[in-house]
Amino acid sequence: MKNILQEVFETLRDFLSVNSPEQSHMLTVYANLDQANPLNRKERPAWLIELKNTFDNLSEEQKNALMTFDGASLTWNGIEEQIISTLEQHEAKGRSVVVFTDLSDTVVIDLPLPVKTGVYYGIPQVKHMLSQLHRYGQYLVVLFSEREHRTVFVDVPTLVSEGTLQSSLGEGIFLRPGGNKTRTQASERRNLDTERRMLREAAGEINDYFMDEPLFDRIVFGGNLKIAHGVKNNLHHAVAEQLVSIEPIPFDATDEQLRETVSILADEYEAVHDLALIQELILRGETCGRAASGMDEVMDALQNGQVRKLYLPYPMDADDFDTLLIEAVLENVEVELVHGIAAETLREMGGVGAALYYVIR
Repeated sequence: MKNILQEVFETLRDFLSVNSPEQSHMLTVYANLDQANPLNRKERPAWLIELKNTFDNLSEEQKNALMTFDGASLTWNGIEEQIISTLEQHEAKGRSVVVFTDLSDTVVIDLPLPVKTGVYYGIPQVKHMLSQLHRYGQYLVVLFSEREHRTVFVDVPTLVSEGTLQSSLGEGIFLRPGGNKTRTQASERRNLDTERRMLREAAGEINDYFMDEPLFDRIVFGGNLKIAHGVKNNLHHAVAEQLVSIEPIPFDATDEQLRETVSILADEYEAVHDLALIQELILRGETCGRAASGMDEVMDALQNGQVRKLYLPYPMDADDFDTLLIEAVLENVEVELVHGIAAETLREMGGVGAALYYVIR
């Protein structure tokens, strides 16, 4: 999911760098174009009705401001028709879109999940998109048995879909037989060598599979715990770092059981991870000064090119974040949303924090 967010920010940055966002004369439109929704396949689609109602609910002051973009005289009907025409011509690749336009140049960005239909004038509204794209991420769950392994993809907190891990281990991963007093030491060694080879091959497949699928953010192992631990010990270190937990999940667990288990693990992981990030930010500030907090301090650091990563609380509703986010997009700064106790701590620090490359003394 982080890769999707990065691509979206790159597209937006290219557009904003040409279209002077500091003038605050931008129209931002969010709409649900999802063609999987049968109501959107009607002659008068649901997204169009929602959007027209949203346009109608704008105040006269907002409409007047929209009709004087860059000093040009535009009728309200003309603005509305231009936006609708843009959306009708767009071949949606996701379930919703966001449009950024100054009514001269326009960019349309596909979003993977539904959004609240909205029309905004002024500073480009990025926080809605960021909140929509921000997820705990795609979890790859691998369940092991002595004869096969099963993979399930869990997009937390959305849907579960099962996939198949193409395996060269046609008969699965076998544990060494136990309790047979008649076997020889030679056969014991052969069984042990075979088991180790199979564990290495299984780990190799998971390494390749995970690295080839950049949408996956985390891994969970389940099923036969002895096999799971054996495969873990053979993972590439970059993949092992993404292994959140090994859990006693039944091999034949239902989608609902998997969804519930992974959601709990994701909540726990993100809570600990986020709090560690904020504690590290505090320590950076106290020990070497390479941290900033509060709107004014962070904005100054952004404009000076000091910011390595920007931290914001989730959910974020304050309009104060709009200008900050645009500056972060333009400066190509990574944005991290934190939750729970970490978000509360960040709000107490002034609502926003930043890790810095260097300190200006």
